[in-house]
Amino acid sequence: MSGMAVDPKRALSRTFLDEGMVRWEAYVSGGQPNTARAARIYFVCLEDPFEPPRWVPHESRSVAEATRALAGMSDAELLDLRGRGKPLE
Repeated sequence: MSGMAVDPKRALSRTFLDEGMVRWEAYVSGGQPNTARAARIYFVCLEDPFEPPRWVPHESRSVAEATRALAGMSDAELLDLRGRGKPLE
């Protein structure tokens, strides 16, 4: 895949910087809609192993819808969503 541009609307994850210029990755995972394992957006710090991962449920509960939403979010929206995330236990 070297040399090929990746369409951001088809990406399965996103990276962004927080207020302290620390890199984070956001990605979608989950099981079936309308179950306890419905779609969630996860946030993982790529530079600080002591920063706990976080997650938020996606209102659609659908992995496909959450993935499309993630692709269209601005970095500011990702920061806001990450700030409302629950620590992964």
